[in-house]
Amino acid sequence: MNKKLRFSTLLLLFYIANVSPQSSQTCSNSVDDPVLDLNSITKCSIDRKSDDNKVQKVTVQVTSRRRRVVRKRNKATGLSSANNYSHKLASIKKKVNIVNSLVDIKKDEVPDVLPYDYVDQIPLFKSCESAPIYEQDRCFKVKLRSHIKKNLKYPVSAYDRGIQGRVYAHFSIGKDGVIKDLKIVSPYKGDLLGKEAKRIIKKLPKFKPGEHNGNAVAVKYGLPITFKIPGKKPTNIRKTNKIKSKETIHSFSSLDQIPQFDSCKKTDDDSLTCFNTSLIQHIQSYFAYPEEAKMKNMQGNVIVNFVINKKGNVVDITAKGPENAKILEVAAVRFIEKLPKLKAGKIEGKTVNASYSFPINFTLN
Repeated sequence: MNKKLRFSTLLLLFYIANVSPQSSQTCSNSVDDPVLDLNSITKCSIDRKSDDNKVQKVTVQVTSRRRRVVRKRNKATGLSSANNYSHKLASIKKKVNIVNSLVDIKKDEVPDVLPYDYVDQIPLFKSCESAPIYEQDRCFKVKLRSHIKKNLKYPVSAYDRGIQGRVYAHFSIGKDGVIKDLKIVSPYKGDLLGKEAKRIIKKLPKFKPGEHNGNAVAVKYGLPITFKIPGKKPTNIRKTNKIKSKETIHSFSSLDQIPQFDSCKKTDDDSLTCFNTSLIQHIQSYFAYPEEAKMKNMQGNVIVNFVINKKGNVVDITAKGPENAKILEVAAVRFIEKLPKLKAGKIEGKTVNASYSFPINFTLN
């Protein structure tokens, strides 16, 4: 009996040593397999063999509650990933450093008013204060457009007469967050549009003021507001006359007296410096970077050529800019088209046609 028991025990051990390992290499096809442990994925977890020995791929779906929570939190704060955030933040800091070096602003010499693009911290609508730093500029502009769209009322008289055009609003947001120094530049015969634009800007809420080098500063800002009647041509377009081909056109250098702005006439300053200064101020008043050009990263110098005729009107405006930058050329021509009537140039006491060229630099910070 003891011999039979001993023999059975040996037989059982032999079976365990030789048969069990082979069976452990067989992958189960049971539909009741437990969920795979991510720390113990084996070949059997990836490949299954069917009865005809063809490999069937098994898709392992990995889920993690913790990762889902992180993704939701990232979405809520606007952070797609830590690396992406760091990259954007570094880009912003680099831009700030470049701008500071360009304007050479020292910590103990902060001007009272700074351009919007130069400050460390832009002014903010209350609803934008919680936005990530790289989203604040977009938030500011979206809220500003929303305010204009919500409050704009086309002046009835201007609408009935077909008066349209673009109004340029320039203002500063003071250290107290209040709109100040509001200046409106209206289109030709578009004073009613200018008044409406002024009303809208004055209705802007109080902002969180901008900062630079840790100090609150007033921030100047400008934007165009377009008044357009769909399907109707504007009636307030200024007629532009062209110089007849036979008429002589003189350069500024050959004139006894160059054309001049009213502002220069009032101060008895007939110099070219005063002319250029007034021309620059005019362009700055109307300047607005074309949105399409921004999106396409278009930059460069546009040379504008124009003639001031014997009556002081600006005519024959042409522009030449960088290759494939027609948008910038069109914008430059529009700035010059809005020039006021000037005092005509003279030679030997007689008014003459005078040509002039001027560069307008389009640069994205």
